[in-house]
Amino acid sequence: MNFLQLPIWKKIIKKKGTSNPEIMRFLRETSVFGKLKRRTLHEIARLVHIRQYSEGEEIFRQGEAGAGFYMIFDGKVTIRSIRDGVELDLAHLDQHSFFGELSLFSEERRTATAIAQEPSTLLGFFQPDLKEIIETKPKIGIEILLSLTGVVVERLQKTNQLLEKAYYKGKQKNA
Repeated sequence: MNFLQLPIWKKIIKKKGTSNPEIMRFLRETSVFGKLKRRTLHEIARLVHIRQYSEGEEIFRQGEAGAGFYMIFDGKVTIRSIRDGVELDLAHLDQHSFFGELSLFSEERRTATAIAQEPSTLLGFFQPDLKEIIETKPKIGIEILLSLTGVVVERLQKTNQLLEKAYYKGKQKNA
């Protein structure tokens, strides 16, 4: 029986300290953790929390306090924002995508809502888990932080490019 065929309660109540080969393989295939050392991946796999979501179920809601980020092991998730009554889908994500990573660095409120678009299995990695690694295994903690920081920087650069394009496009329309 493989991991995904286990009853839901066995998936949720995964014992700390176990490292499933499927999770290790998944982490190796994600852009956020793919370049990390095997030892570091093992530590992450030991600490991730496995969660199942039904179609249409909210993973987290805009305005809630954030505590960690999620990786899509299987399924699809939409990231949606509502501002001044306008609803906007910011992203449609599928397997190996991740979201909510800023909450590892800050306890700010979530800026959007995450919704499962189909039955989905997510791996959660939360701020207390990251703090535990940093305190008990600082070298591994630094490696994880550098990897996460690289992702945040890359996403910020893409956002800046989009804003610049929108600005210049608006300026050309007004000229």
